[in-house]
Amino acid sequence: MAHSKVLSLIVSVTVGALLFVASSASEANIGLSAEEEQLMDWIAQEGGNFSVALGRNADGLRGVFTTRSARKGEVLIHIPEHLALSVKPLAAAEVAPLLLKELHTPCSRLRPYMDTLPKEGEVLTAYNFPDEYVKYLANEALESHITTAFKRHAHATFEGRNNGKMAITIPEAVGRMNVSLSYWLHVVSLLSSRTFSLRDGVLSMIPLLDMVNHDSRDENYVDAKDGGYRLIAGRDLAAGEEVTISYGSLRSDELLLFYGFLDTVTSPPQLLATDHRNYTGRFFELQPQEEEPTDAEAAAEVERLQRLLGEFDRRLEELGPVPDTDPRVANLVRAYHAQRRLAIESELARLQRGEGQRTEL
Repeated sequence: MAHSKVLSLIVSVTVGALLFVASSASEANIGLSAEEEQLMDWIAQEGGNFSVALGRNADGLRGVFTTRSARKGEVLIHIPEHLALSVKPLAAAEVAPLLLKELHTPCSRLRPYMDTLPKEGEVLTAYNFPDEYVKYLANEALESHITTAFKRHAHATFEGRNNGKMAITIPEAVGRMNVSLSYWLHVVSLLSSRTFSLRDGVLSMIPLLDMVNHDSRDENYVDAKDGGYRLIAGRDLAAGEEVTISYGSLRSDELLLFYGFLDTVTSPPQLLATDHRNYTGRFFELQPQEEEPTDAEAAAEVERLQRLLGEFDRRLEELGPVPDTDPRVANLVRAYHAQRRLAIESELARLQRGEGQRTEL
């Protein structure tokens, strides 16, 4: 959902405007954990409405599914704004103590929500990307983003070097409780990957809405109106269909660092932002290209991509096999290798066929 750049979904709606009847967690959600059942019941008791249920998709991921057919424009979820945790749109590590405090306050007003958040080891971002695997990305730009931006700032905040810029520090959040660096990076990762930006000056973690998975093709959307947070059907949906949203037009290197997964939908895969000809070197920023490339520019791009692919393969050979210390991360890195190579090869083939339109150039 959102590293400070991605989604931030906040919704507002009056109960009278809702076009559906709330489903009770005990009736709609089968096979849930006790914490998930409590979450759904809590949302309903606090005035929320939903015509969805939690479940697991074909990949085994927790997701949100319709409990009945829905028409385009219908409100699928309404979450009252008092159930959200909102922070200023600052670097995640500087506002994460607010989440840390809620996680460790037994009587937190958001206790049912806090209890369903992923546990340590269940969420992956650049903040907690294992140091052992950074070099296996074989991508200097990505490695630099992780080590000199994400991790450096989170470590400095953990050590108290950013306290002067923070509304609440780690000790103020949890007192004398011993917080390990690994757990701190987990909390920062939770906040950065689960916030929605739907209002100016606010990032919000919203229960249930942050369980909606990403699909770049999707037309469903979230909005913020009249004191609540809504998920709206962007097309007709069948009963039992997984409801997804797009986290934004993000390429796989962006998705990897912000959310811990790759774009497996786009075929052939897009070039990584950091592999793109128009990459500026500034945090996944691409320079706009207004004109079609000339033949000379297309030929130069073929040469550049061939060099890039050769350098990538040489680096992987030098590094050797990806270690299986953490099988989940190891498999993700291997998938990233395969996708990066396929993206470069596909773009080379397209250019060599004379298809020089600026899709990737």
